[in-house]
Amino acid sequence: MIRAFLATLALASAACACSPAPSESPISTPAATILPPDATGFITANPLPLGEDWKADVRRDDYGRPFEYALLGEHLPAFTGTLMDGTPFDSTQISRWTVIDLWGIWCGDCMADAPYVAALSTAIDQDPDLDFLSIHTPASAARTTPAEMFGKYGSLEAYFAGKGYAYPTLTDTDASIREALKIAWTPSYLLVSPEGIVKGYRSEFSAARGEPVKDFLKDIARVKSESKKTELDAPLLGPGGARGIGPGTPFTLDIVQAAFGGYDIVTTRVEAAGDMVPAFEVRREGEALLTLTPDWTLGRIERVSSTSPALAGPRGEHIGSARLSDFPDIDPANCTSGAAEAPDTLICPDPADIGFLRTFRPAAPGAAPDLLVSIAYEYPFVPLGE
Repeated sequence: MIRAFLATLALASAACACSPAPSESPISTPAATILPPDATGFITANPLPLGEDWKADVRRDDYGRPFEYALLGEHLPAFTGTLMDGTPFDSTQISRWTVIDLWGIWCGDCMADAPYVAALSTAIDQDPDLDFLSIHTPASAARTTPAEMFGKYGSLEAYFAGKGYAYPTLTDTDASIREALKIAWTPSYLLVSPEGIVKGYRSEFSAARGEPVKDFLKDIARVKSESKKTELDAPLLGPGGARGIGPGTPFTLDIVQAAFGGYDIVTTRVEAAGDMVPAFEVRREGEALLTLTPDWTLGRIERVSSTSPALAGPRGEHIGSARLSDFPDIDPANCTSGAAEAPDTLICPDPADIGFLRTFRPAAPGAAPDLLVSIAYEYPFVPLGE
């Protein structure tokens, strides 16, 4: 009887150690039939509708681990901080798939996970398409003293020195990041897409079956593959322009890669107004689908264009086969003649979206311009700093 009581007490203590402080601790929902087969597994969608309060209503297994996460499918909340090596970090600059590990030295389950996290970080270092971020967080805003956060080590630096390894770690000094990310348990692991969307969640490795790190990496590869297929199926140009690109979008490789995930991005130079300017090409299987060129400052994306028959325009039209006559709402009187090098072409704005342009040329010598030969979206000039 006494042994059973002590075992129960130990379990409760472990749960409290890695949950929010008792005053903030959510009440567990009875297990009943809503528990998944393995609450330490990876999830990409919540099994049931969430409660209104992510702290009080989060459903847990009988150990206290949540098997749902409030931010799945949502944008990662913005947060900033300084990494252990002094490098500033801004979550809005995430532009690759990223695993975020939220943990604390004060947390016994996190310490049990430490060897797995070290192996995970090493594996991610070998993947050019995946980043890793560690966030050391307190149990709550009321437990932020060095003694409470770092225990016998006194600091993160001493902890990693004792372990003999280190990885990029940001300290959540006041639990504000924990609150913003709605973390109801430590350790927690998030998978964030290049667009900043939370695509997956899991809790600790040490309590999982099989080979947790390898299984997690397989889960990540699966989500990336599914996301890539979705991205490839989505239109590259639609009403409003190219996805992820807007007025004032910086002309940088990271931005373009994030906007067109799943495609190859190649840096090149193209002729524009008689000058050679830098450009990015969005390619698939070696074929250039889009070309992005900058404004005169080279600071912002000004034009996204295509001459590829493989690319569908916002109305489903294809270059080389669509005709001006297919667009009865486009009045040739509102079109302008092409430049001196192509005087027989017509450049026609879309009546519903003036920034979107279609260029037509004669399908045969002497004929009127009618055959679609290119499509483009031009963004208004936005001065740097605005």
